[in-house]
Amino acid sequence: MKSKFETLLAGLVFLAILGFPVVLFLVIVGDEQFVSGKQECIRRDRESLLAALKNIQSGVLITNYDSPGMRPFDASRLRPNIGGTNYQCILATDEYVWEYGLLAITTNQVFIWLDKKQGPKIITDSYKVPRWRMGF
Repeated sequence: MKSKFETLLAGLVFLAILGFPVVLFLVIVGDEQFVSGKQECIRRDRESLLAALKNIQSGVLITNYDSPGMRPFDASRLRPNIGGTNYQCILATDEYVWEYGLLAITTNQVFIWLDKKQGPKIITDSYKVPRWRMGF
């Protein structure tokens, strides 16, 4: 005859075996939502930076933008080197105040992610946010 301890242990093992796929599913679904949120953030801020750049080039002052927390600022001191090419940024967004970095745009409409840990990289229209790495 089994003791109460053995029965309890068997029940816990059974629940763990059943619970693992559920927890794994929730982690994957939650991660997908997090990644799509970061992807949307990049898309929205690219649009705002492009609108601000077009305003500056047409002589209009930049004031407010629809993106909450997105305030373009003068980034003319930012001159990243990517693959041996020097880029001159004109605007960047301060929305990414976390440890990640800044999204910037050059005068010829090249978007650059200035990652504080990984270094700068160009963000194209087809850019996909990394799924299993923090940051952008």
